Amino acid sequence: MRFEEFDARLSRLLVTMPAGTTADLTDGMIAWWNGARTIYAWIGKGDDGRHSGLHARELDLADDWGQFHDWLAAWFDEPRFSARAGVDRYGR
Repeated sequence: MRFEEFDARLSRLLVTMPAGTTADLTDGMIAWWNGARTIYAWIGKGDDGRHSGLHARELDLADDWGQFHDWLAAWFDEPRFSARAGVDRYGR
């Protein structure tokens, strides 16, 4: 599967989800629909070292597709989603 196909397929799913829904792609990588496109991001600890709230760092998954291809292509076999308050303010 090429990145463009993955992105289009995931985007179709996310468009149908309620606002604030993220696709949990890996333990530390999420994606969400921002109203115009799918945003991919690493999540992790905040500046204070705690996991409180959403601390996301956007990534260009197309550039890194080769290293994540197998995991992400298989994600569709068992997709996972979460509700994350505040995700809509990132990636606009």
